[in-house]
Amino acid sequence: MKAVTIKVEEIKHRFFGLLIRVGILSTLILVTCSKVIAQSNISGKPGLIYIPTARYVPDGNMEIGLHFFPGNYGFNSDNQNPGRVLSLNLTVLPRFDININVLQLFSTAANPVKLGLGDRQLDFRYLIMKESKSRPSLAFITSTPTSISPTLLTHALVATKHFNVAKQWEAEVTAGYGSPYHVYRKGSTLDNYGLFANMALEKKEDYAYHKRYLEGPFGGVSFTFRSKVGLMLEYDSQNINAGVYVRALKNWVIQAAVLNGEQITFGSAYNFSLLKQSRRMLSLGKKQSQDNVQTPGKSETDIINPGYRKLRGNFENVGTDSAGIITYEQRLNRNPFPALYQLKKLFADSANTNFVPLFQGIPIGQYKLGDKLEFSQVSDKMRERLKQKNRFPLHRNGYSLDFWIQPYFNANFGNYDKPIQSNTSVALQSQIFLLPGMSLDFGILFPIVNDLDNRPKKIRPAPVFLNQFYSINHNHISASAGFFQNDQYGVNIQYRRANLKRPWSFGVEAGLTGDYYYPNKGIYYGNMEKLLLVLDAAYLLSNPDITFKVSGGRYLAGDTGVRLDMLRQFSNIEIGFYAMTTSNGSTIGFNFAIPLFPGKLLNGKHVRLRTASEFPWEYNYTRGYRIGERYRTGYQLDQKLRQYHSQYLNRQYQAK
Repeated sequence: MKAVTIKVEEIKHRFFGLLIRVGILSTLILVTCSKVIAQSNISGKPGLIYIPTARYVPDGNMEIGLHFFPGNYGFNSDNQNPGRVLSLNLTVLPRFDININVLQLFSTAANPVKLGLGDRQLDFRYLIMKESKSRPSLAFITSTPTSISPTLLTHALVATKHFNVAKQWEAEVTAGYGSPYHVYRKGSTLDNYGLFANMALEKKEDYAYHKRYLEGPFGGVSFTFRSKVGLMLEYDSQNINAGVYVRALKNWVIQAAVLNGEQITFGSAYNFSLLKQSRRMLSLGKKQSQDNVQTPGKSETDIINPGYRKLRGNFENVGTDSAGIITYEQRLNRNPFPALYQLKKLFADSANTNFVPLFQGIPIGQYKLGDKLEFSQVSDKMRERLKQKNRFPLHRNGYSLDFWIQPYFNANFGNYDKPIQSNTSVALQSQIFLLPGMSLDFGILFPIVNDLDNRPKKIRPAPVFLNQFYSINHNHISASAGFFQNDQYGVNIQYRRANLKRPWSFGVEAGLTGDYYYPNKGIYYGNMEKLLLVLDAAYLLSNPDITFKVSGGRYLAGDTGVRLDMLRQFSNIEIGFYAMTTSNGSTIGFNFAIPLFPGKLLNGKHVRLRTASEFPWEYNYTRGYRIGERYRTGYQLDQKLRQYHSQYLNRQYQAK
């Protein structure tokens, strides 16, 4: 297609004149706010084709997107290679979004590409002002200055207004301004200087691979028909682009556009809410729900009997006493709320019943579900009674022989032929309770892929360790000894002072470990000389469930430093972002813990096979310099206790 040459000033004049006329026409028809299809721009932010918008996104919304761009309108290259951007956008606070995007160029015969994955960006968008009938929404967007390749960096102020322009048509009008300057690290990825060192404030046009992305005024308009199909027109500060988008499913959007009348771009995104609770997890099933309702013909003892079919499937070590207290343990879900809600549905008089969840036979606390969820400490008398009852050698107290499938994944970015180099394995693990609070974890590990290091792919033992958990009067201890994840063996102890009704908590973790791995023959041991000593303080916001944690000390590689975490608890997922600096360097990253579908796979009378209750993973922006490395001992004590905090559980209860 032959390009039409138009002067830049003429483009601006025509385009913004069109926006003004559309806005006036829309206002005269009806000034009212409305929702539109949540399409995203090239980097995964709420937007049109290349430009972002100030569109309001509900709290807890997550969107995963993949967008392709042509060579003449690409990024991060001086040789016009086409490519794609993989993005994840998360609304972690009302009005506050975090966007992660990864850019990858496509190799061509004329311009081969050696880099596997290119620029990685972390963007923040804050809605300064929400939209009303008389004013637009206003958002500030900025990228972290930690990138070495700044072609997709966004520093902009943008306003957006929605209008009803006809009976079944909605319009979204956006205008903004992108800074002609950017802040980035002016250096090489091969150098391990501080993450915020070598910062440069530079005019975008002075950057060697400058693409003039969002430099100066930009704007656009989109029209939506019956919330199904939309048309887009934008000026991205350099070119006029036009496109179309369609909602194929309830939450899936597909879009395509023509850039400056010359080349085509297209992409797709899927969004969903992390705050919605799974109906499958909360439901007892229609038949069981009818059968399990407490009636005069069914005694309480019959209802909570460990052999009762529904409780046997979801709960273990179930007990009751004359004071109306139900004790139980469940190992299926990382979130304790579904179990509490299921028990409430089982008992007609649940408002007067206290539920005590156990972890490895030790009571966490006491919960009552009336108009709101209330938490209290378990009495010393009850603790002693449970201690006498829960002797359970070889699971004599109603525990299943539990097996679960646990994936292990460690990865680095590689070359173009293998963008992600990983060490991926799957373990079949199990757990036996020996004494109250004491468990033996063991299993078999099956390697799948290992192009990350030279360790052989052979079937071997999974992490094997003893763990002792203890909890009383806001004091919680987890002590472990054995072979841990991340190829460390030794001892580890975690202590936490945490009142599950209060926002503050404090902890300390200490460990002494050595390296181990399995060569072709036998097992290799290093000396136990690696000292880990970390102290932390954490604060849970009253609304929403966000924890800020500052920690510091000595890490696995002998480096000392501090780390700041921001952790958001959603219904069944926890996502965190962090920044840290140690004597080995500085970095940022994110982590998450997610449950694995579908839960139970096989469920017999005494044996159960399931997927892991959670899969934790952490991404480190700066790899290879051993900055703040840790190892895992099955679970982190602070993360485990956060799941039982009364605020987190009550928020889910009030949403029902």
